[in-house]
Amino acid sequence: MNLEELPLFPLNVILFPGGRLPLRVFEERYKLMIGESLQNNSPFGVVLIKEGLEVGGPASPHQVGATARITKAERGIQGRYRIETVGERRFSIREIVRETPYLVGRVEYLEDEVEEDMGDLPGRVGAVLSEYWRTLEAIKGGWAQSIDTPEDPLALSYAAARSVAYPPMVGQYLLQMSSVRERLERTLPLLEERLAMARRELEKRRKPRIN
Repeated sequence: MNLEELPLFPLNVILFPGGRLPLRVFEERYKLMIGESLQNNSPFGVVLIKEGLEVGGPASPHQVGATARITKAERGIQGRYRIETVGERRFSIREIVRETPYLVGRVEYLEDEVEEDMGDLPGRVGAVLSEYWRTLEAIKGGWAQSIDTPEDPLALSYAAARSVAYPPMVGQYLLQMSSVRERLERTLPLLEERLAMARRELEKRRKPRIN
């Protein structure tokens, strides 16, 4: 088992591989962490807070998180950062090796299990996800005949999970899965539920107002 040390950023959000996460960084400990990440061109880990606060105090993270790679950074007044990141790899924290000035964990990177034949499951998830995204676009006033979803089952499983990752514990539940089939199976009914809610919201907005 190969372990690596990784700076950890406990947050109240879930980051999946392939997902985008913009952050505003103003605490001294995390400004230091981001500065070192930029200097070394290295990732840091995003982990959901299990106990504690996002700002100010100590925070205990869940065991499984994802690495974040900084794709854009702007430094403002008092050294504050505005950064954009993309998720890369899942990991599991084996131990916390440092708590100050920020958390550092010794982590094991996790591999996903992709079955060769998953039948029509990816197609079903892709169809519902595409319709959900299209409906959300319509709610915002846009229009699209269809929206493409990832063809690769692994990428599709993460894209679908990102779309239902609220509340955060739902996202954590899906992030911790290593089986792509299981992630797709668990995500499908959640997607169908979100799609039904989005359709109701769209219908409500389309109804003419009666004065």
